[in-house]
Amino acid sequence: MSEPITILLPVYNDTASLQMLLKDVQQLDAAILSRISMVVVNDGSASFKLDAVGNTPLTIVHLSRNLGHQKAIAIGLSYIKENMPGATVIVMDGDGEDRVADIPQLLQANAREPNTVFFAARQRRTNGLFFKLFYWLYKFSFWLSTGKKISFGNYSVLSYNTLCRAVYYSEIWNNYPGGIMKSGLPYKALPTQRGSRYAGKSKMNFTALLLHGFGAISVFLEVIITRIAIISFLMILVSALSIAAILIIRTTTSLAIPGWASIVGTSMVIILLISFIISLIAIFIYLSTQSQRKFIPALHYRDYILQTETR
Repeated sequence: MSEPITILLPVYNDTASLQMLLKDVQQLDAAILSRISMVVVNDGSASFKLDAVGNTPLTIVHLSRNLGHQKAIAIGLSYIKENMPGATVIVMDGDGEDRVADIPQLLQANAREPNTVFFAARQRRTNGLFFKLFYWLYKFSFWLSTGKKISFGNYSVLSYNTLCRAVYYSEIWNNYPGGIMKSGLPYKALPTQRGSRYAGKSKMNFTALLLHGFGAISVFLEVIITRIAIISFLMILVSALSIAAILIIRTTTSLAIPGWASIVGTSMVIILLISFIISLIAIFIYLSTQSQRKFIPALHYRDYILQTETR
């Protein structure tokens, strides 16, 4: 018997689009549709009205407050892990940009490699030039900070066994795709096309993209702090060697130009002190985060659930 399929849909003030997505799901092949149930995480929407479509089981998890897209996904995954054993999980947005038509492709990939998380990577974006530029800067900054490339968002599929491991990684609380990358769980990107939004305007503006980018990068805090510390120590070393060279030239040769030694030496001392302070701050930040209690979604997600309902 084929495993059940659960589609996880976080939503915030956009039930009009979600209602259309529920209808599109009914157009899937009958063999797939018969296995599907849906979990909608209402991320503290101001108003929420959603009608079940067809015979597809629908569970709505109402959160006590708005937590943001990534935390809503982490709570939904934890809920599915505890209440829907054995389910293959598809994580997607409900606005239409994650196409329902790509679900069979994701399921086929999961069937071939059930231990791998497959992310849908959009090949083209139709956003404005300004947004595309900053999206490229986000990907470049992510690579520069972490050494890893990212070309995908939340739209993905993972098996139940992988889900049971993923929800114990605190990193998915800040950023789901970044958390999967950090966890060491195998993942791959599948090329897909970007869908058209069902209704309204996209909430992914510049500010949202900036916050999303910082959230993804923050998952790799240890890597970032290590790189900052290494760069700072190298700057300290270069500054110290430069100061030593200046002193040697100034005291043992006649090559020194009047005034240059004091100017360059002072500059090197300033760089040395700044680099030393940056390295100390980076180390203290890392040690501080290690002493704090980590939020494990599988253990603590219930604290944010107001109520659940099934339709």
